[in-house]
Amino acid sequence: MLYTEKEKHEIERVKEVFTEHLRQSPDFELLWSDKVGYVWLTIGVNPLYVDTGIRIESAADLCGRCLDDVATDVLYMTGNDHALEAADPLELAEIKRRWEPYINQLPDYAYLCKDLLNGKCNLSNEESGAIRCFWHLFCRFFVNLIKKSLTICLWQDSQKHFDFLRCKAGSL
Repeated sequence: MLYTEKEKHEIERVKEVFTEHLRQSPDFELLWSDKVGYVWLTIGVNPLYVDTGIRIESAADLCGRCLDDVATDVLYMTGNDHALEAADPLELAEIKRRWEPYINQLPDYAYLCKDLLNGKCNLSNEESGAIRCFWHLFCRFFVNLIKKSLTICLWQDSQKHFDFLRCKAGSL
């Protein structure tokens, strides 16, 4: 079972509160997968791309991601390129104003606002997923690089390593 009935109901409640924001967001899409549950998909519409997919672990996880996206919208709007923790007083006032309608409907998650502003909200599974993906790609690239390098070196030195080039595959 992906989520308990209670967990799924709570995630759907948070999703319903943020429905309009999620519908209008050009950066994210929330999708359902029968295999893994809800997936927070990082996307782009100009240029068109699909990036990282992150499994939503809980209603608090979804709410934190949505609140963070609302805050990021304010930072983009003001043209400042800094972290949420470094927001100036005017930006903070606008962020809190935009969070208010959501938190009024989801008062149990008000603590996430404070955590986001203090940099304590852990949304790190996107980083670990990206790191795993890049690590996998790097390892595959590195193995292929070593194979090609060995093939080129052995081929160029075929006079020295003639017995190696003629041996059966897998008999090393």
